[in-house]
Amino acid sequence: MPRILPSVTADASSGVQHSFLRLGLVLALSAVSAVSTAQADQTPAPALVHVSASASIEAAPDKASIEARLWEKTPASKVDDKAPDSQKQGEAARQARQTLEGRMSTLIQALESAGIESRLIKAGSLTLRPERYYERTANDQNPQQWQRTHLERPISISLKDLDQVPEVIDLLLGAGVNQLAGVQYQLSDRAALEDKVLQQALTKARHKAELMAETLGATLGDVQSINESSQSPRPPMMAMRADMAEAKSGGNEYRPGELSLESDVQVSWGLTSAD
Repeated sequence: MPRILPSVTADASSGVQHSFLRLGLVLALSAVSAVSTAQADQTPAPALVHVSASASIEAAPDKASIEARLWEKTPASKVDDKAPDSQKQGEAARQARQTLEGRMSTLIQALESAGIESRLIKAGSLTLRPERYYERTANDQNPQQWQRTHLERPISISLKDLDQVPEVIDLLLGAGVNQLAGVQYQLSDRAALEDKVLQQALTKARHKAELMAETLGATLGDVQSINESSQSPRPPMMAMRADMAEAKSGGNEYRPGELSLESDVQVSWGLTSAD
C-alpha cells in the first residue's frame, strides 16, 4: 500500500495541472473573442446622405365625364295600423318604373342623335328604396307618417371632345335629370405623365446628393434606400345642380384649367471619403 499511494498521487497532480492548462486556454480564447466582438461593435456605421426632392407637371385635360341621375317616386300613402295594400303599391311602383325607363330611353336617343357614341354612354341599373317621412298639419299635433318608393337610375357620359360639354349638359337638363353631379376632367396619358414627373424628382434628388458630396469632399456611393409618394389630386369637378330643369348652360364656356401631378422622393446614398 505505501508503494501505490505515491504513484496515484503523481497521476492526480498531473491531471489537475492539465485541467488548469485547458481552463486557462479556454479563458484566453474567450478573452480574445470578447475583444474581437467589442472591436466589431465599435466599427463606425457607413456614412450616408439622405435627400428629399419633389417635382410637378401641369397638363391640360383632354377628356371629361358627366354623371347624372333620374328618379321617380310613387304617390305617397299614409302609414297606419292596417295592413298595406301590396298590390296597389306594386302597381304604383310598376307605373313609376315605366315612366323612369321612358325618360332614360329618350335621353339616350337624344345623346346618340347629338353624335355621342353608344359605347361612351353608360346607363346604370335600376335601384329601389322605400322612403318614410312625417308631415304635420296646422290643426294636428301628432305628425302623420307617410311612405313611398324611390326608383332611380344613373347615367354617365364619357367625352373625348371637350367642346361637347355644353351641348351634353343642355341635353341632360332638357331631359329633366333630377341630379347633375358635374363634369369631371381627366388626362388620357396620365400614366406616362406620372412616370415623367417621378423621373424628374429622382433626377433632382441625385443632383442634390452629388452637390452635397462634392462640397464636403466625398464621393457618392450606391443607393441604400428609395421612398416615393405621389401627390395626385382628384381631377377638378365642375359642380352643378339640376334641381330646376329650366336652367340651361346658355352657351357658357367651361374652362377646366390644368391638372397638377406631383411626386415626392426620399433617397439615401452611401458616401466614400476622398481620402
